[in-house]
Amino acid sequence: MSTQLTASLAFAAAAALGITQLRTRLVERRTERHMRQLVGIVPMPTGVRTPIRIAIPHPLRERRRRKRNMLLSSQLAPAIELIVGHLRIGRNIGAAIGEVTDSLSDPLRSIFVEAAEEARLGTPLGDSLMRISQDEGNRHLGVVASAIGLQAKHGGSLVEILEAVYTTIEEEDRLRRDIQTLTADNRISAKVLLALPPATLIVVSLLNPGYASPLITDPLGQRMSIAGVALAFVGWRWLQRLSNPEVVA
Repeated sequence: MSTQLTASLAFAAAAALGITQLRTRLVERRTERHMRQLVGIVPMPTGVRTPIRIAIPHPLRERRRRKRNMLLSSQLAPAIELIVGHLRIGRNIGAAIGEVTDSLSDPLRSIFVEAAEEARLGTPLGDSLMRISQDEGNRHLGVVASAIGLQAKHGGSLVEILEAVYTTIEEEDRLRRDIQTLTADNRISAKVLLALPPATLIVVSLLNPGYASPLITDPLGQRMSIAGVALAFVGWRWLQRLSNPEVVA
């Protein structure tokens, strides 16, 4: 009876941690959007409310998105440097982006092409880049879009603004590389710790085929298996967060 209670409590704790993490992500996104609305970057919502859809990302899709974001962030700083050079010789931001686009590769090239096409149709360049940054989920591109949008509405030197953005992105990339180097051992340890339980189960099952069968056939074993998988998932997410902290320069 005590074993059943322990398994149930472990499963409940895992579910509570997952719900807490989801609520934290939703609050962070809601706060970020509210701050953008306050500075006039995102239009204020109308009276029509739309339902919130929560989707659980597929691991492979999430990994591809993360790699695409890392590639996009690495391309953005050199592109900003080129854009600043064109702005210094008198070109406007649209012409500067058009000149730089030909020397870029995807995904940043396709993003700039899409933003330029929308600008020709009358959409402000800052709004187009902000929408694309939200679709891509890239914070660096959102900062660039915010800078362009604020300069278009309130004026100021776009060269100085983009130079400050360039310096910030470069510093953040440097910090991220340093963190990746310092946490390399921790990431390897996390992978080993996560691989040990299933590897041990496989070895034990090969040596003694009937030893682990209660984990599948017995009701108590099934609950323990579910609790173990849930706790392993929570531990994996926890270790992932610890080894990949968010860097904000």
